[in-house]
Amino acid sequence: MATGSAREEFDPQTLRDDDFLLKPSSDLHTPSTRAAGITPVGTQQTQGYRVQIGAVLDQGRAEDLHKVARTQFRAPAYVFHDVQTRLYKIQIGNGETAKDVGHLRAEAKGLGYREAFVVRTRIEVSSDPVKRPSKIQGYRLQIFSASSQQAADQAHAKARQALQRDDIYVEFEPPFFKVRIGNFRSRKSAEAFMKTVVASGYDTPFTVETMILVSPE
Repeated sequence: MATGSAREEFDPQTLRDDDFLLKPSSDLHTPSTRAAGITPVGTQQTQGYRVQIGAVLDQGRAEDLHKVARTQFRAPAYVFHDVQTRLYKIQIGNGETAKDVGHLRAEAKGLGYREAFVVRTRIEVSSDPVKRPSKIQGYRLQIFSASSQQAADQAHAKARQALQRDDIYVEFEPPFFKVRIGNFRSRKSAEAFMKTVVASGYDTPFTVETMILVSPE
């Protein structure tokens, strides 16, 4: 891989139509790619989902896009070289389901990666099950609800930028997609954070009891 520094003037809006040579026929696409580099210690690879934000022929351009993506997203970014198509593919995130990376796709589109789409590929997960979060009954703050997943994804991306938090989720409870914040063990701690949410411009957040994710002690 090239090791030169990313160009400061690089902007995803400069990506040309021919930079996205593998446009998906649907939101899900299965590429035949291999990861460049070595899987980090403490992780293992399994089948899952990522968001592809670019597919380019030029290695240097791929490295530039990869380095910029590492600063734009609070998620791992990767470069894959597909030996069959000779394309360098830039992908972000690690999700066990397509829904797990849906918010990254919305963020990417909001940042100018107009052809961002979800791909089914190999992902990295912790090889130590003790380090994986578990689900328990708890509380979150709901800030948005809509019958449109697209509207919920947009609200989700906006909330992540406004609140600078990773623990914001889109939960589907038919017929609505709901945007919720936090993994609070008690109603009191959820309500304590409500002041911050209101100060960020959300007028009517409210507490809901739901399943949350907690890290091991």
